[in-house]
Amino acid sequence: MSVLSRRRERAVAPPLPAAHVVSPLPAAEAASPLPAATVVPIAEIRWRERARVAGRVRSMRIQPWGGVPTLECTLVDATGGVAVVFLGRREVAGIHPGTCLAVEGMVGEHNGRLAILNPTYDFVTA
Repeated sequence: MSVLSRRRERAVAPPLPAAHVVSPLPAAEAASPLPAATVVPIAEIRWRERARVAGRVRSMRIQPWGGVPTLECTLVDATGGVAVVFLGRREVAGIHPGTCLAVEGMVGEHNGRLAILNPTYDFVTA
């Protein structure tokens, strides 16, 4: 198999599975603070589609990516979780575990799971 055909296979790889690999929030904490029409459940987002989701930051870590610090957050709602990645950042003011966020951006893949890279975000009250 040539290098070109391997690249072509990667370019048309099937979409990753739904983002439900992270355990969801308990029902009492899961209600989205935004109107239902503006956000979609995390379990319904798909690879290479734009999405707006809301949830609570469950965990955070700083992970180098290509020699550049990268802040990775796990955002969860009642249906699952998704990685939210801020490239070139060690911190984002106001974002910490427990923060309620609404994020919007293109859904991609990061470390084998669905992720939204450099999203636009809003803080929401629970």
